[in-house]
Amino acid sequence: MLYDVIVSGLGPAGSTAAYELASRGLKVLAFDKEKFPRYKPCGGCVSLKAEKILPFDFKAVIEDTVYGAVFTFKSKRPISIMSHRPIGYNVNRDKFDNLLKEKAREAGTEIKEGERVIGIEQGNGHIDIKTSQGSYKAKILIGADGANGIVGRDVLGFDSKLCAVAIEAEIPYDKEKIAVLKGRLLIDFGCIPHGYAWVFPKANSLSVGIAGLSIKVKGQVKKYFADFVKKEKVLSHANISKVYGWTIPYFSGAMQRIVNGRVLAVGDVAHMVDPFLGEGIYYAIRSGQLAAKVISERIADDTINLNSYNEAIATELYPELEAAAKIGKWVYTYPRLWYRILESEPALLERYYDVIRGEGSYKEFYATIVSRIKARPWRLIVRWIKGCFSDTNQRKDVNQNLKSAV
Repeated sequence: MLYDVIVSGLGPAGSTAAYELASRGLKVLAFDKEKFPRYKPCGGCVSLKAEKILPFDFKAVIEDTVYGAVFTFKSKRPISIMSHRPIGYNVNRDKFDNLLKEKAREAGTEIKEGERVIGIEQGNGHIDIKTSQGSYKAKILIGADGANGIVGRDVLGFDSKLCAVAIEAEIPYDKEKIAVLKGRLLIDFGCIPHGYAWVFPKANSLSVGIAGLSIKVKGQVKKYFADFVKKEKVLSHANISKVYGWTIPYFSGAMQRIVNGRVLAVGDVAHMVDPFLGEGIYYAIRSGQLAAKVISERIADDTINLNSYNEAIATELYPELEAAAKIGKWVYTYPRLWYRILESEPALLERYYDVIRGEGSYKEFYATIVSRIKARPWRLIVRWIKGCFSDTNQRKDVNQNLKSAV
């Protein structure tokens, strides 16, 4: 049997693409190496802008509605920045991903769980797919099997070095203790090189994790995680029995290859992860939708050309990811200065919340940050330098020298 499309991987990107294609009447087969529901390490915050583009309701799997965050710097100096409107929803990925997978099945996708794609060969107007349990043919293959999957590695030349590394634990927690965290995230800067740590409340547990750029962390992610858990007060009585590690393929530039012949990549395989705060669910869903649109328009052609998918991604998603990369590079290079800005202008984060809601853009938010720095560069730099010496006996002398200099 020749399928129109085979999808490798049933996370948000793969399930969305399968749902959209099957809804258009195409014959779709989708594989995932795991059987659902399966645990997926992830903070699990679904933004409002992701909710806006999903064609179905997922309220049944929401664990908590998020209105803002408590930010800290090395587990100190907390700033609570809350909004009167939601910015997102915390979910457990096992339930959320299973819901998306079932929506794809209901739309007409043939689903095979617990079956891994192990071989891909292009030629003769179709693609030969070999799995752990059989062989299949399709006109087009969608790679949605994650950062370490065969599609990205063997077909699209995925560079595993262009990743952040992360560790997370799901901690059962008393409902009364969780209540104080409801409606807000906890995000800590300065605890790991070029990254951050988080605590996301769920219905009966906390998702606790840390992530940093691989080349900066240098194999020490477990140590940074242990240090964060030890310092963070809300985790003082937490019992962490098991941790999960994974790689986060952040967006690192528009040169990432996302199409090769009749194979295209969505979600993590296409490096569609926000390089500022690591949000990937929105970009996974949207890239799956864009892939489905291009495929449905090209599937009947004698010679299937998927290059318009490159164009669609470059037009809609790359500008935002590029702006997020600029913010991430600046924030994680100068986390202390970034935190000083948050302390002096917490209302600035409402602009970022609008980005998460889909009511503003990363380009606009980046321009706002730059304008704040340009408006008073000496004041910010002085406060940053003072902060660098805040825990030493030199602070008094430094302050005096700064007064003389400024």
